[in-house]
Amino acid sequence: MPPQRSAAEWHGEPSIRGKSEATRMILLTFSLIGLQLTWGLEQTYCTPYLLSLGMSKSTTSAVWIAGPLSGLLVQPIVGALADRSTSRFGRRRPFMVVGSAVTSLCLILLGWTKEIVGIVTDSKSVIIVTAVLGIYALDFAINVVQACCRSIIVDVLPTTQQQTGSAWAARMAASGHVVGFLIGTLPLVDILPLWLGGDTQFKKMCLVATLGLFFAVGVTCYSVTERVLLRQSDDDASQSVTAVLTSLWSRIWNLPPRIQQICWCQFWGWIGWFPFLFYSSTWVGETYYRYEHPEQAGGSSSTSTDNLGNIGRLGSLSLVLFSIVTLISSVLLPYLVLKPQDHPENLPNGTSKGRGRFTPRPPPSLGKEIQKVLMRIYESSAATNRYKPDLVTTWALSNLLFALIMVWAPFVTSLRFATTLVALCGVPWAVSCWAPFAEMGVEINRLAHGGDGPTAAMMTSGGYRAVHPTDEDDDIEMELGTAGRPNGLLQRSDEAGAESGELAGIYLEPGKNDATSEGGSGSDKAGDGNKYLNLKGVNSIAVCLFIGAVCAVVAAEATRRLKRMR
Repeated sequence: MPPQRSAAEWHGEPSIRGKSEATRMILLTFSLIGLQLTWGLEQTYCTPYLLSLGMSKSTTSAVWIAGPLSGLLVQPIVGALADRSTSRFGRRRPFMVVGSAVTSLCLILLGWTKEIVGIVTDSKSVIIVTAVLGIYALDFAINVVQACCRSIIVDVLPTTQQQTGSAWAARMAASGHVVGFLIGTLPLVDILPLWLGGDTQFKKMCLVATLGLFFAVGVTCYSVTERVLLRQSDDDASQSVTAVLTSLWSRIWNLPPRIQQICWCQFWGWIGWFPFLFYSSTWVGETYYRYEHPEQAGGSSSTSTDNLGNIGRLGSLSLVLFSIVTLISSVLLPYLVLKPQDHPENLPNGTSKGRGRFTPRPPPSLGKEIQKVLMRIYESSAATNRYKPDLVTTWALSNLLFALIMVWAPFVTSLRFATTLVALCGVPWAVSCWAPFAEMGVEINRLAHGGDGPTAAMMTSGGYRAVHPTDEDDDIEMELGTAGRPNGLLQRSDEAGAESGELAGIYLEPGKNDATSEGGSGSDKAGDGNKYLNLKGVNSIAVCLFIGAVCAVVAAEATRRLKRMR
């Protein structure tokens, strides 16, 4: 008889502070506001900063490989390491705090690169290399925080709450987007003293992003309590780092079919979105210079020669409109989409479509008239469910909407038209920041509770079953889904509970925005931007945006196939 292998041992139950569901969701996802500030600073300020150091456009494009590369490598590895963490503070929060500290150091290095390198040498090439390495280190560090901020949502919330949690995550990211723009438009050099952040806008924004990240991550870490892994299973404890990486690589190619399809949807979706996220503000500014600049229209001399800075400022208006539309869409769209627990396939036999599992009855103390009004509201809400699209359908439609908008990019000849297109993209972007994470979280939890096939339990998160708020405690408590299961299945589920971050990290690339703010770093000299403009021939950025639209159509088809796999 083969020896029995011990399962993982856990202590405690996850909880979130707060009396209402909205408060708990805000606290759980609040860290994403700080993340968005950091991503926005990098995306908006670092390109003009590198250009001001003397790098070419093509070289800066190569630098931005750091984003997808770090997401591809760091998130799965950090997820796997966090899954095996036995820290008394939980599996995700220690990585969030340490990652935030490293991110802050990278921001300081970027903001004060010239001063730090100047201690040793004044070589321009050394300054450029240091700045590029700082960007790569920043991308890798922030992905550590990003991976755990997303994984903690999957860990803490049950299946019925995954869609709601991802919707709130999108709202927090959009809020960080708006906050970043508002702060970036302020003249921080005039508002803040010289000793607080240095003498340029870029340096002061680095300080603001650092403080914002620490505050946002601190709020989530304080408000959320994780269950603690006391001892790993024998299989996990015996694995070396090499074995973990080998296992991770194997699982990438052996994911459950539906999760594989989610990855393909996200793959084509991100190819479509990357040109927009990195170059939309530059495209808006260059459109102005191509068709509406005074030198182009009337042949007169321009009153301003800082074209690089002007492009950033022109693009900032379109991006703030984009962020506002994203925020509004993130708030409203979840109410127009069918929730998982209301889907007909998730309702018990004999339950009519659009109805919940039971009919709520108002308290008798409210009186008969009030009870009648409340029941009518409930019945109206239940009736409208039959007309609501599910999340996968909404995701597919958002990809088609993005393609329909960006297909016009090569034909844009005015600043107003370009700004309108960028702003409209806020609607599909809100869905893209919400739907893939919600679908992945639902699938992980569904497999953990008795999914398809024998390997499902080995690759999914632990068995959280439901949310049970109590009258005695303001915290929201989760119960382990252990009742009524055979011992063997229970042990495998507990072992698999350590791997939700690893699975999520395989595919959940960070949702980076081209966050809004003033376009320049504050260090560009007048006239430096002229040589970076290429206004002759085909608008290459518009062509890239058009290619992104084509990829969005492919993503929509992949999402349609995902719906058929339900």
